[in-house]
Amino acid sequence: MTVREAIGQAHCRQGKAAGTTKDGAYWLACEAIPLRSYGGDGIGQSAPSMTSELELRHYRNGMVRARCHFTSWHQNGSYSGGGDSQYVGADKILGCETAEDVIVALKDLRYGAGYDSGTPVYGYGAHVAECLAALGIREAAPTPDEAVA
Repeated sequence: MTVREAIGQAHCRQGKAAGTTKDGAYWLACEAIPLRSYGGDGIGQSAPSMTSELELRHYRNGMVRARCHFTSWHQNGSYSGGGDSQYVGADKILGCETAEDVIVALKDLRYGAGYDSGTPVYGYGAHVAECLAALGIREAAPTPDEAVA
Protein backbone atom coordinates (compact mmCIF):
# COMPACT_ATOMS: atom_id res chain seq x y z
CA MET A 1 0.00 0.00 0.00
CA THR A 2 1.31 3.47 -0.85
CA VAL A 3 1.16 6.50 1.43
CA ARG A 4 -1.49 7.95 -0.91
CA GLU A 5 -3.66 4.85 -0.50
CA ALA A 6 -3.14 4.80 3.28
CA ILE A 7 -4.30 8.40 3.57
CA GLY A 8 -7.40 7.56 1.54
CA GLN A 9 -8.18 4.57 3.76
CA ALA A 10 -7.72 6.59 6.98
CA HIS A 11 -11.25 8.06 6.63
CA CYS A 12 -10.00 11.23 8.31
CA ARG A 13 -12.42 13.64 6.63
CA GLN A 14 -14.71 13.90 9.61
CA GLY A 15 -15.51 16.73 11.98
CA LYS A 16 -13.99 20.16 11.59
CA ALA A 17 -11.40 20.59 8.83
CA ALA A 18 -7.79 21.15 9.91
CA GLY A 19 -7.49 24.05 7.49
CA THR A 20 -8.44 25.57 4.16
CA THR A 21 -6.15 26.46 1.27
CA LYS A 22 -6.75 27.59 -2.30
CA ASP A 23 -7.41 23.89 -2.99
CA GLY A 24 -10.22 23.79 -0.41
CA ALA A 25 -10.75 22.31 3.04
CA TYR A 26 -8.46 19.52 4.23
CA TRP A 27 -8.20 17.08 7.12
CA LEU A 28 -5.03 15.48 8.47
CA ALA A 29 -4.74 11.70 8.07
CA CYS A 30 -2.89 11.60 11.40
CA GLU A 31 -1.33 14.08 13.80
CA ALA A 32 1.51 16.03 12.22
CA ILE A 33 4.61 13.81 12.26
CA PRO A 34 7.61 15.46 13.97
CA LEU A 35 10.62 15.42 11.65
CA ARG A 36 13.16 17.69 13.27
CA SER A 37 13.55 19.97 16.29
CA TYR A 38 16.67 22.08 16.73
CA GLY A 39 18.07 25.46 17.67
CA GLY A 40 17.75 27.04 21.08
CA ASP A 41 14.77 27.62 23.28
CA GLY A 42 13.98 30.98 21.67
CA ILE A 43 14.39 32.89 24.92
CA GLY A 44 16.86 35.68 25.62
CA GLN A 45 20.14 35.39 23.76
CA SER A 46 19.62 31.79 22.64
CA ALA A 47 18.92 30.76 19.08
CA PRO A 48 15.32 30.48 17.90
CA SER A 49 13.42 27.28 18.53
CA MET A 50 12.93 25.55 15.14
CA THR A 51 10.74 22.57 14.27
CA SER A 52 9.75 20.65 11.18
CA GLU A 53 6.66 18.42 10.83
CA LEU A 54 5.09 16.33 8.08
CA GLU A 55 1.40 16.87 7.36
CA LEU A 56 -0.55 14.26 5.39
CA ARG A 57 -3.59 16.09 4.04
CA HIS A 58 -6.80 14.70 2.54
CA TYR A 59 -8.88 17.39 0.80
CA ARG A 60 -12.65 17.50 0.49
CA ASN A 61 -12.40 16.87 -3.26
CA GLY A 62 -10.39 13.67 -2.68
CA MET A 63 -6.96 15.13 -3.45
CA VAL A 64 -4.12 13.95 -1.20
CA ARG A 65 -1.05 16.12 -0.46
CA ALA A 66 2.01 15.86 1.77
CA ARG A 67 3.55 19.03 3.17
CA CYS A 68 6.51 19.68 5.47
CA HIS A 69 5.82 22.55 7.83
CA PHE A 70 8.75 24.50 9.27
CA THR A 71 8.26 26.90 12.18
CA SER A 72 10.68 29.03 14.14
CA TRP A 73 10.10 31.20 17.17
CA HIS A 74 12.10 33.65 19.24
CA GLN A 75 10.63 35.75 22.03
CA ASN A 76 12.36 38.99 21.10
CA GLY A 77 11.23 38.89 17.50
CA SER A 78 14.73 39.28 16.05
CA TYR A 79 14.05 36.36 13.73
CA SER A 80 11.29 37.01 11.19
CA GLY A 81 9.22 39.13 13.54
CA GLY A 82 9.20 36.60 16.36
CA GLY A 83 8.15 33.63 14.29
CA ASP A 84 8.41 32.14 10.85
CA SER A 85 6.39 29.51 9.07
CA GLN A 86 7.11 27.85 5.72
CA TYR A 87 5.71 24.90 3.82
CA VAL A 88 7.61 22.65 1.43
CA GLY A 89 5.79 20.26 -0.87
CA ALA A 90 6.53 16.60 -0.16
CA ASP A 91 4.14 14.97 -2.62
CA LYS A 92 6.91 12.69 -3.87
CA ILE A 93 6.44 10.57 -0.73
CA LEU A 94 2.85 9.73 -1.71
CA GLY A 95 3.99 6.90 -3.99
CA CYS A 96 6.23 5.36 -1.32
CA GLU A 97 5.29 1.93 0.06
CA THR A 98 7.57 1.83 3.09
CA ALA A 99 8.67 4.21 5.85
CA GLU A 100 12.25 3.66 4.68
CA ASP A 101 11.37 5.05 1.24
CA VAL A 102 9.59 8.02 2.85
CA ILE A 103 12.66 8.83 4.96
CA VAL A 104 14.94 8.64 1.91
CA ALA A 105 12.64 11.06 0.05
CA LEU A 106 12.41 13.43 3.03
CA LYS A 107 16.20 13.56 3.40
CA ASP A 108 16.32 15.11 -0.06
CA LEU A 109 13.97 18.00 0.85
CA ARG A 110 15.13 21.40 2.11
CA TYR A 111 13.48 24.62 3.14
CA GLY A 112 14.49 27.30 0.71
CA ALA A 113 13.56 30.79 1.88
CA GLY A 114 14.58 33.12 4.67
CA TYR A 115 17.51 33.00 7.04
CA ASP A 116 17.28 29.23 7.35
CA SER A 117 17.44 28.36 3.64
CA GLY A 118 18.93 25.08 2.59
CA THR A 119 18.03 23.42 5.87
CA PRO A 120 16.99 19.76 5.68
CA VAL A 121 13.39 19.05 6.70
CA TYR A 122 14.32 15.67 8.20
CA GLY A 123 16.39 15.13 11.32
CA TYR A 124 17.81 12.00 12.83
CA GLY A 125 15.72 10.44 15.54
CA ALA A 126 12.40 11.31 13.91
CA HIS A 127 9.59 8.83 14.55
CA VAL A 128 8.37 8.58 10.97
CA ALA A 129 8.25 4.77 10.86
CA GLU A 130 6.13 4.51 14.02
CA CYS A 131 3.68 7.17 12.86
CA LEU A 132 3.31 5.68 9.38
CA ALA A 133 2.82 2.19 10.86
CA ALA A 134 -0.40 3.48 12.44
CA LEU A 135 -1.62 4.18 8.90
CA GLY A 136 -0.66 0.69 7.73
CA ILE A 137 2.65 1.56 6.05
CA ARG A 138 5.32 -1.07 6.72
CA GLU A 139 8.74 -0.04 7.98
CA ALA A 140 10.83 -1.54 5.17
CA ALA A 141 10.79 -4.03 2.34
CA PRO A 142 12.30 -7.48 2.98
CA THR A 143 16.06 -7.37 3.18
CA PRO A 144 17.97 -8.38 0.03
CA ASP A 145 19.50 -11.49 1.58
CA GLU A 146 16.36 -12.84 3.25
CA ALA A 147 15.21 -16.21 1.99
CA VAL A 148 11.91 -16.00 0.13
CA ALA A 149 9.42 -18.26 1.85
